[in-house]
Amino acid sequence: MSEACQAHAGSTAGDSSDARDFHVQCSSEVSMSKDGRKSRHSPPLFMYLMAGCAALNSTNIGFDIGVSSGMAVILQEQWQLTDGQIGQFMSSIAFMAALGGLSSQGVSDRLGRRWTFAVTQATLLVGLAIQVSAVSFIMVMVGRLIVGLAVGFGLAVDPLYIAELAPAEHRGRLTSWPEIAINFGILLGFFVNWAFADIDHAISWRLMAAMGAILPTILLVLSLAVMPESPRWLISKERGDEATAVLRSSHSQSHDVASIVEAIKSEISEDQSNGSSGWVPLLCPDKVTRKLLLVGIGIAVAQQITGVDSVVAYSPTIFKRGHVATTDASLFAVTMLVGFVKLAFIVLAAHYMDTKGRRPLLIFSTSASAVCLAALALALALNISWLSVFAVCSYVAAFSLGIGPITWLMAAEIFPSKIRAKSMSLATFVNRCTSGIVTLTFLPLSDAMGGQAQYFTLFAALTVLTAVFACVVVPETKQQTLEQLHQQMGKMTHHADP
Repeated sequence: MSEACQAHAGSTAGDSSDARDFHVQCSSEVSMSKDGRKSRHSPPLFMYLMAGCAALNSTNIGFDIGVSSGMAVILQEQWQLTDGQIGQFMSSIAFMAALGGLSSQGVSDRLGRRWTFAVTQATLLVGLAIQVSAVSFIMVMVGRLIVGLAVGFGLAVDPLYIAELAPAEHRGRLTSWPEIAINFGILLGFFVNWAFADIDHAISWRLMAAMGAILPTILLVLSLAVMPESPRWLISKERGDEATAVLRSSHSQSHDVASIVEAIKSEISEDQSNGSSGWVPLLCPDKVTRKLLLVGIGIAVAQQITGVDSVVAYSPTIFKRGHVATTDASLFAVTMLVGFVKLAFIVLAAHYMDTKGRRPLLIFSTSASAVCLAALALALALNISWLSVFAVCSYVAAFSLGIGPITWLMAAEIFPSKIRAKSMSLATFVNRCTSGIVTLTFLPLSDAMGGQAQYFTLFAALTVLTAVFACVVVPETKQQTLEQLHQQMGKMTHHADP
């Protein structure tokens, strides 16, 4: 799939994955060299280094998800927390991330991408410091809420920064780095849980949280001393000479930087024109837009009602209650296996999405996930430890191969430019809120239903519904321009009308 025409979402920092959508607007285009030929040169080393710096932010986010699972197990034992309190602890990040994502556009557009990185890391460090020094559950929760706000900012700014800096023909690949980095961070968090498992529990959970300050500190220094500002933001502030200098560093010599600058100026003007209509196109959509919103928002909700955050965030709890391990060290070692499988399959998905198509992978992913959740429910009901581990690992593999990464790619591809910014913002908000609800209710709901077996039976059924949704409603978007896709959706809508 071509990865050109990608500057559109630069004004939409509040949209956690909007930066990943640029390559769909002009799917037949690639960057042009100075002599007018298609440019396929690898980006300079500088571009890879800056993409790596930005991806550190996503590693921070994944680390918090992973390490929180171990902290929850220890905190519940140490402070005798109820299942409801653990649900609040685990879900607070998602709810605050939803709010942080909505507000990040104003911060990013006002301060710039580079300073948004710095503010995000500083906010994250404050939240972590409060958690580490907490003497009560309320104090821990204050720190968690601040960390969640920083996560919301981070979900938006890192793919956005990479997309605005990268050459068009490499943006699709480079903007997948944050997704991979999140999963690497989850694995890293699981590793830290294991490393500190045998330390006195009165301090081990504090050490787990404190380890999360290492990468933010590094990125804070990098954002202030090394990383340049986004060319698009510089141009929007009429600092064209600085933007040109940055583009010359991030693009190979064959690129016509002057033409890229002019294209960015034109796209900024178009975005400002599209933004003047506000929320009206979403609140009063026509039939085709209504269908597009159903697909884009629907798949964002579907991703979370598969119960993924319950499985990943509570994997130590699931294995503990399933009698998989007898010590915390062995318990966290098993969760590391889950993190490794999830990371491996997200990398595999990045390869196959452009060759196999989105829809087949989505249907396979949701169907296989439903089977795995049913197997997990059976394993927990019959107390079969090895089957619990196999089912969880198979589930995260199936999820990561399809609905995990494809959710945001398809949502970005399916929304037209005039509503993409706000539609992606809405999809992200709904997705994070759904995640928060699922995570908040996991322990209380499983207890109310009689156990984790019944809980995962329910989510297996809900995942079957997501597979049906994918089969009936979701179109294929691979190698289609927006015009072709919207024409297809229009025909489907008219055909459905009585």
